[in-house]
Amino acid sequence: MQTQISPSFKISYRQEGQGAPLVFLHAFPLSSAMWNAQFEEFTREWTVLAPDFRGIGETSAFEKEPSVQTLAADVAIWLDHLGVNEKIVLCGLSMGGYTALEFARSHGDRLAALILADTDSEETSQSREEMIQFAKTSDGRAVAQKMLPKLVGETTLRDNPRIAEQIQQLAAPNTGENLAKLIAALRDRRDSASVLPQIAVPTLVIGGSEDAVSPPDVMAQMAAQIPHARHVVIEGAGHLAGLEKPAAFNRELRAFLHQI
Repeated sequence: MQTQISPSFKISYRQEGQGAPLVFLHAFPLSSAMWNAQFEEFTREWTVLAPDFRGIGETSAFEKEPSVQTLAADVAIWLDHLGVNEKIVLCGLSMGGYTALEFARSHGDRLAALILADTDSEETSQSREEMIQFAKTSDGRAVAQKMLPKLVGETTLRDNPRIAEQIQQLAAPNTGENLAKLIAALRDRRDSASVLPQIAVPTLVIGGSEDAVSPPDVMAQMAAQIPHARHVVIEGAGHLAGLEKPAAFNRELRAFLHQI
């Protein structure tokens, strides 16, 4: 599906199911298609929605300086265009989690609950710069392949290698130029530490036991700063817990959703 926000800006997205809105924000360098297992699980009870970020799928690329603030603003505008007026449950993974935190900062009154998956832990500016330069001369598949050791856990690579190929396939349609802009947005994102104590809705902080980017101890520290947060670790998953261990991930989400 697509929605035309303005003559020069459109957002591609998925929407299925009936019920209260449950919104998923995807990770870098993937797309809304990474949430297939969650659409299968939750559409019987929820209206499940997932947009593609700037430059992903059929969504327009950044027109100005790329930023996570723009991504969060896009989510709010997209919800407005869809007529979603009730409070949402917002789940973001990695880049989607950073965007969810920015959304909580700017549009906290629109949240019923928050799910932060494999989120937080800064990479060095140098590593971001290296990835920007690599992406500019590469394509989506190459970017995903280079990132694989950080994206998935050792258990997944050993026991379920098809996930690695799936990740590369999901990233393949994305251009290196647009991915470089998203990396720049992540590099320059605002510190969200001050936002955490202000989050007033039930929050699930969830990540993989083998996540090298957002390790469990960092996730636990983040959860401790959020007043109504619960921290869960998915055993044997890396940075993409929802893809690597969908059954365990969905089970924890369902338990959380039934409590709010």
